[in-house]
Amino acid sequence: MRAMLAVAFEGCACRAAFHAGVAAALSERALPVALTAGASSGSLIAVALAAGRAAELPSVWRALGGRSIVSWRRFVHNRSPFDMSHLVRSTLEATLGGATADLRALPIEGLVTATRLRNLRPVVFSTREEPDMVAPMLASCFFPLLYGRVVRVRGQLLVDGGLVDNLPLEALVARGAREIIAVTTRSDGTAAKTPWRRGWRPAADGARVHLIHPRTPLAIGSWDFAPDRIARAIDDGYDAARRFLG
Repeated sequence: MRAMLAVAFEGCACRAAFHAGVAAALSERALPVALTAGASSGSLIAVALAAGRAAELPSVWRALGGRSIVSWRRFVHNRSPFDMSHLVRSTLEATLGGATADLRALPIEGLVTATRLRNLRPVVFSTREEPDMVAPMLASCFFPLLYGRVVRVRGQLLVDGGLVDNLPLEALVARGAREIIAVTTRSDGTAAKTPWRRGWRPAADGARVHLIHPRTPLAIGSWDFAPDRIARAIDDGYDAARRFLG
C-alpha cells in the first residue's frame, strides 16, 4: 500500500514566488499528492495546488511584479495606507477563479493554518470542510499594520498562521500523511517554524520529510515586488523541484 503523500509550503511573504515555481513543476509531474498545507503566503500555494491551479501560479505571481504595498487611493477601503489586504484578496480570487472558493469536492485536501488571537493557538482550516477558503487564507496571511482589515472566521479573530506554525507538518501527519515534501526558501534547507524558532530543520514524528529548497540564496526579499526578482525566484523554484524529482 502506497504511503499518503503530502506537500507543505513555508510562509515567507513575497518569497513564495519560489513556491509558485515548485508547485508548477510538481503539477507537471502529476505526483499522487493527497494533501497540501501552508501558512501565510504558503497557504496560497498549498490551496492552489490542491485546487489543480498550480500551473497558473507563475503567471499569477508575475502579475504582482511592480505592484506597490502602499495605496492612498484605497486607504478608506483598506483601513490602512498599506494595500496588502487588497493585493492578497485579488490574488486569491484570480488564482481560485472567483470571489468564493468552495473546494470541498476536490480529490486533494488543502490545509491552511491561522493563529487564534485570543490565546495564540493554531487553527487549521480544510478545503474539505470550508464552503469558502478565501477568509481562512486571508486570516493565515493577516499581519497587523500591513493589513488593515481584520479577519474573523465564525467569530474568531485570526492572524498570520506563521506566528505559531509556519510550516504545518504536524497537521499533515494528523491527517494521515506519511511522506511529506517540505518546501522551504533557505538554501540550507532550514525553515522558520515560528518567528522565534528559525534555522529549524523540518521534521515530523510519524512521517518521512523530504526537502525542496533553492540551490543558492534567493535574491527576492520578503516584501519585494520587483519583477525581475519575482521571475528569478519562480525559475529557482522550477529548478529546485526538477532537481528533486530527478
